[in-house]
Amino acid sequence: MKLILQKFRFLLFFIIGIPIFLFHSHRADAGDHKNRLSIMPLENPAGWAATYHPGKIIAEMLQQSFAGQEIFHLAPAPKSPRLQQIKKKASGGKMHSGGTQLNHPIQYILAGKILHFTPGQPPSRAQIILNVGDALKQRAVIDIELELTNHHLQTSIAKRKFRINSIAGTVPYSLDASKVDFYSPKFQNSSIGKALLDLNRQVHAFMMMNLYPLPLEAEVTSVNQDKKEVVINVGRVDGIDFGELFNVYSVTLNYKDPFTQMDLGSGFTRRGVIRVKDVHEGFSIAAIEAGQGFETGELVRSRTTNPVPLDPGPGGQNEETPWWEPPENYSPAE
Repeated sequence: MKLILQKFRFLLFFIIGIPIFLFHSHRADAGDHKNRLSIMPLENPAGWAATYHPGKIIAEMLQQSFAGQEIFHLAPAPKSPRLQQIKKKASGGKMHSGGTQLNHPIQYILAGKILHFTPGQPPSRAQIILNVGDALKQRAVIDIELELTNHHLQTSIAKRKFRINSIAGTVPYSLDASKVDFYSPKFQNSSIGKALLDLNRQVHAFMMMNLYPLPLEAEVTSVNQDKKEVVINVGRVDGIDFGELFNVYSVTLNYKDPFTQMDLGSGFTRRGVIRVKDVHEGFSIAAIEAGQGFETGELVRSRTTNPVPLDPGPGGQNEETPWWEPPENYSPAE
């Protein structure tokens, strides 16, 4: 009888326990994190005198594109940094105050400048009369430099120049309108429209290779020592899932060599491990699995990452459903 009960318990565990274990493991390692990203308006070219601002147009295009793809959690421009007390370990192992230092919000920033921007010049009357082939087409040239930075650590992640040249347009398009309609056929069939869409694809590929695989970062916003749990400022909108593990670090920004005063970067001291137990829209509650003495403002970093794309393709976008297809509530500009 005892042998039969043991076999029954084993069978029950196999039927119920294994699927639960597999489901839990899958959920914890989902890896669909969405790093917080702010896209800043680009600096206009030096000496720019036109009434419209190409830097804002490019930023708005990228924002609409990334919003449609839902790859990252788009965040507003970062607020002013706050002051915090930085604690450092002395050689004797004692803690002492390292003074106050600026603490920037945790998010990534994509910013840059336009080096050259030619939206396309219409052909002259002589060219129209002579009908000199490609001279009748508007030539659009975009030359920009972008940099992706970790705003919290104030470090550069990647930098790249992009140069786009297009004469493939069949219709003219003016950027002087108060709002550029990226979905309109006229924009998409113009040389500047084709150049901007090509730029968008290349920037997507750049971001998929440099930001998408990075671990998700957050902050400890409150600590409950009695319940042994913390609250972190990422949640469902950031792709957080039940059961995920995060490492907690205290960070010393801009650590300097005491002998040469050279900036050696940021120093990370691992404080412990937390596991998400309750996920809300913009925050999560996590149980402390290891470590103690956590403090608000400490860095939280995911232990799983999104996979590095082997081939992001033309911007890492799904060509079957490109972002520039009009949304359901789209209405053409008058």
